Amino acid sequence: MVTVTLAKHPDENLSITQLIRRRGYAAETHIVTTTDGYMLKTFRIPQGRNATSPKKVALLAHGLASSADDWVTLGQDALPYSLADNGFDVWLFNARGTRHGRSHQTMDPDQDASKFWNFSWDEIGVYDVPANIEYILEKTGAAKLYYVGHSQGCTALFVMMSQRPDMREKVLVASLLAPAAYFEDVKDTMLLKMASLLYSPYARNVIFYEFPPKTIFYTNDLAKELCSFPGLSLFCYNAIYFGVQLKDHPIDQSLVPIIAQHAPSTFSTKQIHHYTQIMETGEFKRFDYGSKGNSKRYGTRKAPKYNLSVITMPTVIFYGTGDYLASPKSVKRVAAEITNSEKTVIEVPYAGFDHIDFLWARNVKQLVYDKTLEVFKRNFGKP
Repeated sequence: MVTVTLAKHPDENLSITQLIRRRGYAAETHIVTTTDGYMLKTFRIPQGRNATSPKKVALLAHGLASSADDWVTLGQDALPYSLADNGFDVWLFNARGTRHGRSHQTMDPDQDASKFWNFSWDEIGVYDVPANIEYILEKTGAAKLYYVGHSQGCTALFVMMSQRPDMREKVLVASLLAPAAYFEDVKDTMLLKMASLLYSPYARNVIFYEFPPKTIFYTNDLAKELCSFPGLSLFCYNAIYFGVQLKDHPIDQSLVPIIAQHAPSTFSTKQIHHYTQIMETGEFKRFDYGSKGNSKRYGTRKAPKYNLSVITMPTVIFYGTGDYLASPKSVKRVAAEITNSEKTVIEVPYAGFDHIDFLWARNVKQLVYDKTLEVFKRNFGKP
C-alpha cells in the first residue's frame, strides 16, 4: 500500500499573530470596547522589520465575511507588511460578529443571539470604527491616521463620516478598495434574487442571526484539510465567499488552504439585508425599518441617506473591471459623490480583476498596494 503525503504550506494552521511573527514582525492583540458593549480584537504590527521613520499610523478595515486575518494570508506581499516596512504603525480592525468580535460586556452570541446579532454595517460605522480610531490615536499619540478599507470596510468609513461629525478630522488619507455603497450593473443573479426576497415588507421584522451558521463545512477541520488537495483547491477558493463566480483567479493556489482556514468569517444576516435594500432602491441609506420603525428611530418616515459629500480628506479609489459587487459604474457613482478636490480614481490595470482579488491576487501588491503607499507618502508632511 502506497501512502501519499502532501506537503503542507508552512503558513497552514497558524493564527493571525503566528502568521505575522513568522514573517519577522512583532504582533500585538488589543481589545477595543465600543460604547454599546462589543469587545473587539484589534491586531497591531507596531513597526517594520527594520524600523523606519517617519512614524505614521494606519488602520486597515476588512470587508463582509472577512476579518483582519485576510489582510495577511497573502504572505510577504500583503499590504500590512509593506506599510510596516515603510514606517507605518499598522492596526488591523475586526468588526463585531467576526471571528475576533464575538464578545460583549453583557451578551453572549449564542445565548442572546437575537440581540447580539441585531446589527448591520451601520452600527459598525457608528460604533466599531470610531472606537478603534479613538483607541489607536490615544495609544499612539497621533492626531490622525491613514485608512484602508476593502468593500464593507469602505462602507463603514462612509457611515462614520456621515453619522459621526466628530470623527471627520481624524482620518488623514483614505485608500478605498472596491468600495461598497451602490450596486449598479450587478450581474450575479443569486444576489439579485436574494435582494428581492429580503426587501419584502415581511422581511424587515425577521430575527437576525449569525452567518455562516455553524455547519460542518465551517466548523469541521476535515473541510479545511480537503482544501489542501490540488484538485479541490480552486473549488474551495470559490466556495469561501458565496456569490464568487467560478473562474480562474490570479492567485497562487498553494495559498488556498491558508485562506480556507481563515475565511469566511461570521457576520450578521442584517448586514446582507441592509445591502439588499440598497440593491433594490438604488439609495445609499440607513437601514429601512418601514415607515413606523423609521419614524421611531430616525424621526422620519423614510430612512435617511448617507452623505458622501462630507468626505473631504485626500482619497484614492480603486475598482476592478471584473468586480461582481463593486462594479465600475457603482464605484464611479461613489467617486462622483465624494466632492473633495484631492480625489484619484484608479481602474486596476488587469482584465477581469474582481472583488476578492484585492486581497489575494498574485499581482495585487504592484497593482494596488504600491499605489496606495505612494498616495500615503505624498501626504507625510501633513499634520
